[in-house]
Amino acid sequence: MSSAISPTTRAANDNEGPLTQKSLSELIKYYKEAHRVIVQLTAEVNRLPSNQGLPVGHHKFKASDINSYSRIYMSQLDDLKKIFNRKKKRRTNKGNNQAKALFYVSDQLVDFYKNSKLGPADPENPKSKLSKEIDLLTKHHMANSGILTSLITNYIEVNGLKFKPEDNGKAVRFRPDDRMLDAFSDCVYTLKGKNISKRKLRENTPEQKRDEIKEKISQGKKSACERLQERVYKNGESFYEEDNGFLYSSMMAISAFYRIPDYLLTDDERAMLTDEDNVQAAEELQQKLSKITQHRKQTKMAA
Repeated sequence: MSSAISPTTRAANDNEGPLTQKSLSELIKYYKEAHRVIVQLTAEVNRLPSNQGLPVGHHKFKASDINSYSRIYMSQLDDLKKIFNRKKKRRTNKGNNQAKALFYVSDQLVDFYKNSKLGPADPENPKSKLSKEIDLLTKHHMANSGILTSLITNYIEVNGLKFKPEDNGKAVRFRPDDRMLDAFSDCVYTLKGKNISKRKLRENTPEQKRDEIKEKISQGKKSACERLQERVYKNGESFYEEDNGFLYSSMMAISAFYRIPDYLLTDDERAMLTDEDNVQAAEELQQKLSKITQHRKQTKMAA
């Protein structure tokens, strides 16, 4: 017990994120077993004369040993405070959590990325294909803001859709290709082949959210292009112009049209968004995408 690192200590020192259900189960199991051993040793040592020890392996346990282990046990219980404080701190970092939080995306976005040209999964291995390693999106219909930003940026860069109009006063744009125009021809919420736009909103949906979601659903039959034509950037430019295409900064607006509101989901669907395997898959994909982005930046700087 003194030489091994307890599950509590490992969890307290873990920087990968909040305590998982698996780790919590390990902690409970560890403390039950440790407490049982301490109680058993105490009872057996107390039955011996004070000048004798309890032989266990090559060591003889005395009352002083038991007291020492009890102090270690209590110290490890104190490590639980570190875990609590870490979780509390992470919860206050809303911006970071929101960017990593998983959500479901509508089928239009899933179909768009299936077998799409996204470039290599590993910049050092040109034959690798990123499109083959996005199962979280294409099979589970899940993503987060960071993943979608990276994916649509990759698509635009790899397919050469980005350009800057001759008028230098205008911002960078990208022209939608046929895949985009086809996939984004409507914005109806569909999940794994089912139109869920007509689902009843969850009972706990705030009134303001109800109005917002109903407004988005009402525009579902419009294409992404139509919806963006109604928006104007802060410099006065339209988000979408038929001749010049999309404003580059409108990338996330397009993705947002296909983000399914949490209030339309069932309990089981919501539970899968925090499933350990799905969260882990999102972290691994984000790391892969970050590596690709960094490589692209370095390549442009070296050019």
